[in-house]
Amino acid sequence: MARLFILLLLAIPIIEIIVIWLVGRALGFWPTLFLLVLTSVLGIWLARREGRQTWRVLQLQIQNQQTPTGVALDGICILFGGFLLIAPGFLTDLLGFMLILPFTRTYIKGFVRYFFNKVLMNRNIMVIRR
Repeated sequence: MARLFILLLLAIPIIEIIVIWLVGRALGFWPTLFLLVLTSVLGIWLARREGRQTWRVLQLQIQNQQTPTGVALDGICILFGGFLLIAPGFLTDLLGFMLILPFTRTYIKGFVRYFFNKVLMNRNIMVIRR
């Protein structure tokens, strides 16, 4: 798992540079720069909007003494998506938008739940539930 993480840390910036270069060749320097800035600004605005909405739902669930597990995972996805949208690049922006938009976030949350359940089943990790 650690090797995959290190490989991704090295590969993602290289792939992003190649994609930016290819888009720059196709569109030109200024349109490419405009697209990069536009996706970052739009992504930050969208992340703030979705984050505020998720925060309100979280507060309501806590006030109603409900366990906010799904909303907490939404918040984590929105936060991580916001970080990805700040980073320059088209692939990270695509993944960031997928994490922020509610209709794509549900699929990613399902994958994350599946992944963590699989990790918990295969490893000797103790989970204490109250």
